Amino acid sequence: NRKIKMMASYRSVAKLSQQFKLKACRNMTTQITHTLPTDTARMFSPKGSRAALKLHDIFEEYRMQNYTQEYPSRFRKEIIRAADQNNDGYVSTEEIESVLKNIGASGRLTREDIDTIFKEAGEKRSESITAIPIERMISLI
Repeated sequence: NRKIKMMASYRSVAKLSQQFKLKACRNMTTQITHTLPTDTARMFSPKGSRAALKLHDIFEEYRMQNYTQEYPSRFRKEIIRAADQNNDGYVSTEEIESVLKNIGASGRLTREDIDTIFKEAGEKRSESITAIPIERMISLI
């Protein structure tokens, strides 16, 4: 079962490498870090990089299917505006899950992946809430 998961992971990295015209390799951490912007990749562990890449790919895929005539930066701002439901300048895990659900991608990113992203890139807003500032969230997606 584990071997099947590793092969699936390698296939997805190989597919991404074709998309980004990168050389496929077995070192997935290195491969994934190269597909994220440098400043974004630095804030994550290997596990966080994989989760952030998944999030980025989900939004990029949605943009390519539904917003092909719009600039990517404008799309990112619109997604963040939709995610920041309480207009506090931060995106919480619940808000990003809501956006993922609205675009039909709620099953593509696990709660563990979301928690990893927010734990590594977010800021403690209260005892139980970690959120990511919208400027940082724009660079993630």
